[in-house]
Amino acid sequence: MNDTERPNGKQAARHPLLRVIAGGRTRCLYYDGGLIVVAPADTPPFVVDARVVEEDTFRIMSAALEWAPPEVHPLQLMNELQHYEPDRPGSVVVQAGRPIRLLAVVYDLDCDPSWRVEWVAAALRQIMREAAKRRLYSLGLPLLGRQHGRMPRAAFVDLLAGVLADRRSHVPRRLWLMVSAPVDVIPVFRALRDRLFSPRHPRGDI
Repeated sequence: MNDTERPNGKQAARHPLLRVIAGGRTRCLYYDGGLIVVAPADTPPFVVDARVVEEDTFRIMSAALEWAPPEVHPLQLMNELQHYEPDRPGSVVVQAGRPIRLLAVVYDLDCDPSWRVEWVAAALRQIMREAAKRRLYSLGLPLLGRQHGRMPRAAFVDLLAGVLADRRSHVPRRLWLMVSAPVDVIPVFRALRDRLFSPRHPRGDI
């Protein structure tokens, strides 16, 4: 497909907001003046100011990635755990660093299933609020609810398209949509492209 070909054979150049660019292990599109790149998580297309990480209410998932021997006595650690207040599903925890880490709390391991569409929707909205607050220019965003859950790809794409189309949202000018494997790049890209092209897309409604 060339740079401006639409799914129905018409030319995307006529669309006022979107332009498609294909290439290599990535797929790119320009939407409303911003660049969106679909690429594997191990193939960063650019340096990001912040990166979103899936998290659960007790932050077990991120702790597993960064485990280190505790510096406090085990009894003190147990006491702290007894009084620990879990994070609210749908919230976002900001961790300083380069890049900044945005922990998207989209799992509650006490629930079955552990994820919910409304938690992912709330987290996406909060991510964009944090992006606006911190004036982030670039952001790495995984498909929330899929790395440790079974949220349908189409459901996440619908939520993301709603955020992108919402004029009230601050979307970083560069958005890296991170997929788990190269084989996922084209299906995710096509789903997002087709969703953004849809004339029935309800702007601002996620």
